[in-house]
Amino acid sequence: MLSRTGTDAAAVHRWTRLVDGATTTLPAGSYWGSAGTDLIVSQRGAVFTLTDMSGATEPVVIDTSAFNTAVTRYTVDRVVGESLLMTATVNGAEEFHLVSLGENGQVRDRKLDLAEGSRARFSYASGPDSLAVSYAEPIPNGYYRGRLSTVDVATGAITASHYFLPEANYTAIAVTPTHLTWVLGPYGSNPQLQVLSRATGSPLATTPLVRRETIGLTVHHVGDWVALVKPGGGTATSPHPYTPLVARSLDGGADVPLLAHAGSVASSPDGSLLALGGTLAHGEGLYRIAPDPVTGKPIATLLRTFNQPSALMVLRENLPTTGTFDFDRAGGKLTVGWTLSRFNARTTLTLTHTASGRSAKVVQEPREGVTAQSLTWDGLYKDGLPAFNGAYTWTVTAVPANGVGPAVERKGTFTLTRAPRPHDFDDNGSPDVLARHSDGNLFSYDIRQVWGLDAYERPYELPIGGGWNGYDRILAAGNLGGTRTGDTVARDKSGVLWFYEGKSGHKAPFAPRARIGGGWGIYDQLATGSDVTGDGRPDLLASDRAGVLWLYRGTGNAKSPFATRKKIGGGWGVYNQLTATGNLAGATAGDLVARDKDGVLWLYLGKGDGTFAPRTRIGGGWSLFPHLIGIGDVNGDGRNDLLAASRDATDDTVLHLYRGTGQWKTPFAPAQTDTVEQLAWARHLF
Repeated sequence: MLSRTGTDAAAVHRWTRLVDGATTTLPAGSYWGSAGTDLIVSQRGAVFTLTDMSGATEPVVIDTSAFNTAVTRYTVDRVVGESLLMTATVNGAEEFHLVSLGENGQVRDRKLDLAEGSRARFSYASGPDSLAVSYAEPIPNGYYRGRLSTVDVATGAITASHYFLPEANYTAIAVTPTHLTWVLGPYGSNPQLQVLSRATGSPLATTPLVRRETIGLTVHHVGDWVALVKPGGGTATSPHPYTPLVARSLDGGADVPLLAHAGSVASSPDGSLLALGGTLAHGEGLYRIAPDPVTGKPIATLLRTFNQPSALMVLRENLPTTGTFDFDRAGGKLTVGWTLSRFNARTTLTLTHTASGRSAKVVQEPREGVTAQSLTWDGLYKDGLPAFNGAYTWTVTAVPANGVGPAVERKGTFTLTRAPRPHDFDDNGSPDVLARHSDGNLFSYDIRQVWGLDAYERPYELPIGGGWNGYDRILAAGNLGGTRTGDTVARDKSGVLWFYEGKSGHKAPFAPRARIGGGWGIYDQLATGSDVTGDGRPDLLASDRAGVLWLYRGTGNAKSPFATRKKIGGGWGVYNQLTATGNLAGATAGDLVARDKDGVLWLYLGKGDGTFAPRTRIGGGWSLFPHLIGIGDVNGDGRNDLLAASRDATDDTVLHLYRGTGQWKTPFAPAQTDTVEQLAWARHLF
């Protein structure tokens, strides 16, 4: 059997001996096989050499240079027995010619007797005495109709002819000394496989085919059976009903499965079929297909193995390990991968948060020739919400894209963890903004998710509870009590300050409130979330109505989160908003921004001892924003950002994100804006 791998100049031809499966790699060049024989043809210019690979006969040389010229170029279409079926373009029309050596050793060139002006299309052969050709035959008014004709190879005469109406599938045609088979109506709603008797010209069998799936289908006869397959299914990237090679009886009945796929099929001298393909049981190799001597049904027998599985196999793998997975240390991503036995598989990584049931999925589509598949999870759920910390289950699945064989799967668990983040209330490593409705209900929204959605898309909304209208100040305080997630303090209208400790929960982020103390109504402005004393704990700053700024150092004790106040200095009454931003300029201490009554924003760099360096002007025009929020690091670049909110003409909330630069002279980059319809109801953001 002659086989080829590669294309064009890189093609490699091999001859496989059927008796023992031994394979010989042929010298570089162009080769054709003669169906049903041990002959192969090689070409050197216009000279063709027929070699009997069994060694039974001497090579035959056919020199076509007398007529195969630059003016009239002959091209080999196929080899039938010891004859070359060639095509030649004459007067604009492609003709079929049978070229062989006569008894006198002279080269014979016999043009097939087709209607004048016919255009050659394709040819078909299953042995040295079986040949059919398809062509377009001219009819009046400049139109053509399809013809399929059988040919006497010895004489070149047309022995029978059939119309292709209304259309033809030129690949699904087979001819033997006794049968002629093709597909009726391949593009219609009811395609059928028709088998004719060559002796009578009458149909022996007409059986249905799958609608719209006959393109590329090939048919081959083996005894009183027809083998059906679409070659190339082994490397296909989508399933096809004719990827498996099956045999269909002319007497009816169910198809008999033979191979999981086949790359090519050829006729053997003994009437059997030879197929390069595979089965799930025996893998890739060369198979002989012939009737079972006992049952009469065709069976596939492995002649030579290629030592490769047909089923999808995992050769190497890099999968998550059980235990704790530090997402920060991994650079904010989880990468898994494996090397598969073939490239055409679709790999999916699915991760599910055990407590919430939320999931993420990463899919790697097949890439031609690439068996090493890698999937990287960016830490987001399907809706763009950063994933919660906690226990996860994971599944990595590779599904054969061509439908050949079962999927392979691996499963496991791990616990996702990150370092605590400021302004993170649901323990997912991403800052959240608190939004209060006019009815007093408080909700949390993940800013990283909100920023990634379109205006009309609904972000994840974490309900916190009602009754928050009783507070005139609500502050995201950072980690005051030692838990993983951020805490909140709120002042009621009677001047009592309350503490809401973060619970690291994705459902109820805060513990029940605890009273810090009364007398806080004397303060006009409150700001918390920055560590201005350099001890690693967030502190609270408060300016009274006389313009004096006071420091309440964080203690790290949830029962008593703040130490006794300490006076910082006067002159702060010029500001109508103070916002603790954390570290903006690269030093260890937290910083503060303050907006004066003219709308100018000023930066106070923390010195680490509770005091600040002299103020520097950031810029004017900040009166536009009723809310300025030290939101933390939104984009994951390690710098704290500033979030501002305004409203547009339709009363939708417009968020303005000022990304931190790390430079004290210009601490914020120009604003990026995002309109969020879903926050239109929110009258207060914290």
